[in-house]
Amino acid sequence: MPDVIFQRFLANSVTAADDLVRRSDVLRVFNDSGAPAAFFCEYAVPYLQRLPDGVVCVHAGPVRAIVHFPADYLRSTDPHLYLRVAAVATPDIVHPNIRGPGVCLGSAFRAGTGLAVILRELYEIFTYANYSLVSSLNPEACRLLRAHRHLLESLAPPPLVRRSLNLQVKVTAR
Repeated sequence: MPDVIFQRFLANSVTAADDLVRRSDVLRVFNDSGAPAAFFCEYAVPYLQRLPDGVVCVHAGPVRAIVHFPADYLRSTDPHLYLRVAAVATPDIVHPNIRGPGVCLGSAFRAGTGLAVILRELYEIFTYANYSLVSSLNPEACRLLRAHRHLLESLAPPPLVRRSLNLQVKVTAR
């Protein structure tokens, strides 16, 4: 028997995420119709890339991720649920919140967090607006960024959403 509450959660999450995507020039989200609770996300933002020789440099992007809501998402008490919800599909990214495909969505992440909120959080992570250099998922990235803070200064991420303008046109007769 399908979980009606979970299906409504997904529908509401998709609606809110679609609104966010419409207002963004950097975010694209695709839903795999075979897996209605899985979303492929692409952020057109620069990131710190580790090259095969170990050198870290700025890459123009994009950063790719997958968001998947497991069947127990709304009732889970797993303190590491975020590791089952979001995964990074850009293997060469260097970030304190990312190790392998795992991404830490922060200590405030809870079951029931909607897709649009997760998309915003991933944007904050991928643009290095949200990270910790003290306690993190990737201690090696912490050490690197503590020693080379100039790397973060070389990033210039675009905003997630376009700024709305409230322009009024006044036509005067001559």
